[in-house]
Amino acid sequence: MRLTRFVLGAGVVVVVAFMLLVAIGMHGAFTPIIAILALGGLIACGNLLYGKHSHGAAATARVRPAQEAQNRAIDETQERARLEREQARARRQQARRHGGSGGGEG
Repeated sequence: MRLTRFVLGAGVVVVVAFMLLVAIGMHGAFTPIIAILALGGLIACGNLLYGKHSHGAAATARVRPAQEAQNRAIDETQERARLEREQARARRQQARRHGGSGGGEG
């Protein structure tokens, strides 16, 4: 938590410094360079705060146990249903072989 506060404070200082540089160099030849530096600084500070190592990225990447259990239960249910369909198909085929060769019923 301390590092986050430090980075946030440093980011505010950097943004204010870049704003001052842009305000000072508004009419000079260095304006494009200052703008590029300002943009790079903003991107760097944003990556520090919200990059791939941030708390939000870790929460998104984390596998939740409840979701994993639900996925496993769905997979097991689908596998059981597939096995039951295969068994019913095998019983029908076996019944056709044994009972269906005698012609018509009745």
